[in-house]
Amino acid sequence: MASSEASSGSRALLRDALLTIATRLILAVLIFGTDIALARLLGPAAKGRFTIVLLYSQLVALVLGWGMDQALAVASGRDLGSARRGFANAVIWTSVVGGFGMLVSAWAYGLGEPGPPSGLLPTVLPNLSERQFIFAAIAIPGELFFSVALLAILGRRMIAAYSVLRMLRRATLLVLILATAAVAHLNLNVALLLNLVALAVTGLAIGVAAKAGGFLAFRPSASLLREQLGFGTRAVPGTLAERLQFRADAFIVNALVGVRPTGIYSVTTGLAETLWYIPNALGIVMFSRAVDPRVDAGRVAALLTRATVAVTVLLAVPAVILGPYFVRAIYGSQFADAGVALRFIVPGIIAYSIVAVLTRYLSGQGRPGATTLILLVGLGINVGANILLVPRLGINGAALASSISYSITAVLTLAVFLRVSGRGASETLLLRRSDFAAAGAAAQAAWAWLVERKPPAASAIPSDAAGELIVTQPEPRAEE
Repeated sequence: MASSEASSGSRALLRDALLTIATRLILAVLIFGTDIALARLLGPAAKGRFTIVLLYSQLVALVLGWGMDQALAVASGRDLGSARRGFANAVIWTSVVGGFGMLVSAWAYGLGEPGPPSGLLPTVLPNLSERQFIFAAIAIPGELFFSVALLAILGRRMIAAYSVLRMLRRATLLVLILATAAVAHLNLNVALLLNLVALAVTGLAIGVAAKAGGFLAFRPSASLLREQLGFGTRAVPGTLAERLQFRADAFIVNALVGVRPTGIYSVTTGLAETLWYIPNALGIVMFSRAVDPRVDAGRVAALLTRATVAVTVLLAVPAVILGPYFVRAIYGSQFADAGVALRFIVPGIIAYSIVAVLTRYLSGQGRPGATTLILLVGLGINVGANILLVPRLGINGAALASSISYSITAVLTLAVFLRVSGRGASETLLLRRSDFAAAGAAAQAAWAWLVERKPPAASAIPSDAAGELIVTQPEPRAEE
């Protein structure tokens, strides 16, 4: 009986991991398809405005969500009753707090006043028209609901539904853009409207999935809300610092050198972050998770880190060499500078690939404060370097500033990890021969499940590196 349960658990684990891997790959294709379509149809300046609108609404939603997405995932995983109460809290929070955020944004921009907008936000977000900012404000509740409620589905382990919903938003937007362009002229305002439609469609689909899962509810729980907000208060500073480190450069480029370079730079960051997407899409084989519950978490983190670094470096080489040619061929000559900037940001992208793995280890070891402090330091360096370099070097300066801040963040994270875990730098960063053997065994087990529907046997993977497929979650592009 125990053997049967273990076999069933292994089969379910492998199925979910492979499903998530496939989703990551499809999602990456959809993201690139949308990015290329917008670049080709709108041009650099309009694409820059589209990027700023989406980034603003997503960042505001991140702040207003206050870590409730992660808290909801935890609560939903407990039992169905907690999932129902947590989902109801998400609906109410989205309606009240999201609506409030939309109104405050409109006030801060100066909407409704006679004459040109005179609020604070036009200074922070130049180069947007009032109508374009209205689209950004309206999107805030939708972005908030998408980011929070979707995690309830993941918490209930509805992996297939979660995967489909993540693809649905991007697929809907891409289909709407291409269909509109086929029958009429696609301009920026229409593209922003289509983004709202895609958000609405996905929001309704989340509701359908919640009903199917039995946790669609509208009766909130004050006690659970307090627990969620308490969890979020600890989680949101680091999350916000990391997201701003990824996205502050776009706002600074827009403010200092203009919206057209912002559109070009959005292509640079999109291509660079593919180097994070693909290693995660491969699932990253997490070794050293044997049946012994007293597994050494430091050894697991070291193994996963060196595998991640190796895959990222392997992908970075062709990106650096072929990136400029790829950009010119696919995006067009107007975006050619994005390929040059790509070469400046890739070193930092490689370095930062270790952060998502090691920060999870530190949090799991009860060191979330150290993670938050490191991310805040990285954000400060990023902003300072961008302000210094962007006026002098344009988008190349932004790429270099990001590379510097990502690298320093990675070095600090590694230093804390080495001190806490007692592991060595070479063990954490350099592949070993046993890693290749374990990866091959895990791949054979996955292939056997796909082709023959045989659950992976524990003996198929070396005891030194027993296999559990873990899909890491650092997705800075989110749903942009």
